Amino acid sequence: MICPICEGHFVAAFTWKSFLLSNEDRLCVACKRKLTKIDSPICPKCGRVQSDDHLCHDCSRWNKRTDSEEVLEKNRSVYVYNDFMKDVLARFKFRGDTALAELFKRDVQAVFKRSFSIKEPVLVPIPLSKERLKERGFNQSVMLASMIGGPIFQPLIKVHQRKQSKKSKNDRLNQKGLFQLKQPDPIVLKDVILVDDIYTTGATVYHAARILKDAGAKSVSSFTLIRS
Repeated sequence: MICPICEGHFVAAFTWKSFLLSNEDRLCVACKRKLTKIDSPICPKCGRVQSDDHLCHDCSRWNKRTDSEEVLEKNRSVYVYNDFMKDVLARFKFRGDTALAELFKRDVQAVFKRSFSIKEPVLVPIPLSKERLKERGFNQSVMLASMIGGPIFQPLIKVHQRKQSKKSKNDRLNQKGLFQLKQPDPIVLKDVILVDDIYTTGATVYHAARILKDAGAKSVSSFTLIRS
């Protein structure tokens, strides 16, 4: 077989299940080992891996901001952001290698189910601006949300700005006007879970959560593929 990530040849273990290989089983052993899943202890708010289960420094800063208090219930993520995942994310997010997303489907579904006990959550993928969507041809957050299952709504519009990856940490934390609301009805009195590819400073999901809470959402949490 050929590993879809490193493109190296490997021999899959032959069993009666070999003809029903899951996407994850199509990875070579080396690549499987480099996909580091998040495990306890973590920050109870943002899900960052750390040495204990106390609130991390970044979340303490968010809690001190009057405009962010009680906006986001929590964030949970699937994988740790390491050098390997950085390359995989770039291929998925910027180069259009959408087939890679299927490799994460089983882990995405398992972590989501374990992290959220909400009966009927409304999934809201973080949108791309029209300019960015035209540039990439797809929204990776919509693709991730579709793996989870359940109702997906897109009530937010992303205002076109400089790429988040090009901004400093302080610029991200203090930026305003990232999103506009176009369709509030589907999220009113609903438990909303924002879906995105990566949680870095939390700025993106906090700004989106604030708009949705102001529009009448009962609660807002977030779920991302990666926690940096």
